[in-house]
Amino acid sequence: MSNNNNNIISRTLNSTLATAGSTAGNLVESVGKNVDKAGRGVSGTVSKSTNNWSDNTREFSNEVRDKAWAGGGRSGTANNPLGLVGERGGVGGRKQTGGNPLGLGKK
Repeated sequence: MSNNNNNIISRTLNSTLATAGSTAGNLVESVGKNVDKAGRGVSGTVSKSTNNWSDNTREFSNEVRDKAWAGGGRSGTANNPLGLVGERGGVGGRKQTGGNPLGLGKK
């Protein structure tokens, strides 16, 4: 009977340890998933801010090229995905015409 008691104790102990190990593993996995979600959230925020900053820089460079009548291509941006040449303005955003090619004078 002694062997039978040892066998029951052994099985109970193994089962308890397996349950504890499984519970601990699930807890660690849950913490890992939450850390991953937090990391993705931070990464997305940083990425979005960086994309906005670079998009604004490209828009500004396109505007400078347009205002200076510079040739060449324009960069694609959120507002201008095809990188088309924008309105070519004169000094202070004044409209350029055949009679006023530099856009000087009144708006």
